[in-house]
Amino acid sequence: MAGVEFTPMVKLMKRGISSLRRLQWKLTLSYTLVTVAALLILELILIGVVLVFLNSGTVPLLAAQSFRDDVAPRLEPYFAGDSPDEEGLRDELYFFAGESGVRGGEGDLRVGEENANVSFTPDEGYLFVIDAERNLLASAPDLDEYPVGETFEAGDLPGAAPLIEAALDGEESASELSVRTEEGRYVSVAPIESGGDEVVGVLAGTFRMPNLTVPVLTVVGVSAVVLLVPAGIIGAIFGLVTARGSARRLQNLAEASEAWSKGDFSVVVKDKSRDEIGQLSRDLNHMAAELANLIETRQELAALETRNRFARDLHDSVKQQVFATSLQVAAAKALIARDTEAAETHLGQAEELVHGAQKELNLLIHEMRPAALEDRGLAPALRDYVKSWSERGEMKAGVHVRGEREVSLEVEQAVFRVAQEALANVARHSGASWAEVELLYEPDSVTLRVSDDGRGFDPGSPPKSGFGLESMDERAERLGGTFDIESEAGEGTRAVLTLPTHKTNPNGDGK
Repeated sequence: MAGVEFTPMVKLMKRGISSLRRLQWKLTLSYTLVTVAALLILELILIGVVLVFLNSGTVPLLAAQSFRDDVAPRLEPYFAGDSPDEEGLRDELYFFAGESGVRGGEGDLRVGEENANVSFTPDEGYLFVIDAERNLLASAPDLDEYPVGETFEAGDLPGAAPLIEAALDGEESASELSVRTEEGRYVSVAPIESGGDEVVGVLAGTFRMPNLTVPVLTVVGVSAVVLLVPAGIIGAIFGLVTARGSARRLQNLAEASEAWSKGDFSVVVKDKSRDEIGQLSRDLNHMAAELANLIETRQELAALETRNRFARDLHDSVKQQVFATSLQVAAAKALIARDTEAAETHLGQAEELVHGAQKELNLLIHEMRPAALEDRGLAPALRDYVKSWSERGEMKAGVHVRGEREVSLEVEQAVFRVAQEALANVARHSGASWAEVELLYEPDSVTLRVSDDGRGFDPGSPPKSGFGLESMDERAERLGGTFDIESEAGEGTRAVLTLPTHKTNPNGDGK
């Protein structure tokens, strides 16, 4: 079994082993690219979320909630007296607008230190406190167009009028008291209550968020560049480790397959993992064991077939010649005392029979030697065999090959064995003076013709023993081919074997 070798499969396995190295680097590169691409996608998602948040209604909603929950309650005590405390309200507005305590002017006022990006300036934003009669009580910063103590012209502040009216009517929902105007400003309003649920005033604010698109893109872009390099390195290391493990497991499979292709089925892939590669390893181990059993069984059958054929040939030729020799010797023994000349004649015939038996044994012994078809090919092996057969049988013989090419070892063995059988029949039964062997390679088949100029026979009633026709026909049928005998009494014999060179199913039909 160790001598079995599948040359095409060996070449394929060698190419597969070398390709695994390329696979390892491809996997490493893919892991690196996936890591970097995932980071970029996360950065893009983050940019999208931030920009959507900045351009949504969430900002004015949060401002309205802050007005309602944090600022408005601080202004309620200034409405407790007979008249609102305008000075106290103004101080609270400035305190809320900026903890620096700036009063008046056009200074850059901000909503606390935590909200430094929200500016309250004459150009960017304002804070107002309006009483229930729509009079302006305080503002930050102080604005000439909105004088304190006079009716607040809400219509001059886009989007503010309906929100102020809703707040004075008792609306407390932050979503209903905030809006983003077409000019890009945010307006938020909160009711000021005193003495229970009575609305005594309104806190209104308008501001503009700065354009943060460029800063956000800059920050995210810089962070992406800073993170891409370590992410790429980490991805490459992880990919190299993972790919090396996978490539090593596939390498073990390839090496085992190469050993199996050479007939060494003692190699076993050791992979206990439960993933697809592990399952494939176990399946291949099982397949290798089954293939080893199959080859061993076929070898045993081939040996049995060879022994049966050898026994049949011995019975049909050598045994009969030995029996005839014994009869001649017995006759000579009986005549030697009274008729020396007749006894010598019988001994001479016995000697010829012995020489014939020796020649037959030489032929059988040579046929028992296996031809190294897998190393030499069918045509060279057949040429050498016919040459030695011609020398041993003292008969002229020639070999003609046309279209020589590589076919499967199974087909080569069948053709070679049929050629042996046919030439053995020529030597034993034909009485021919020459034989010719033709080997023709067609695109889908190979044909063997063995011809002689012997006595021939009637194909309709071939000899019942000694010709091995049934064995040759069985070989052809097993491989989906045909075997025919063309013969006529006194005109010689031609044995023709045709086998397909493509795979066949068990019924002999080509697939």
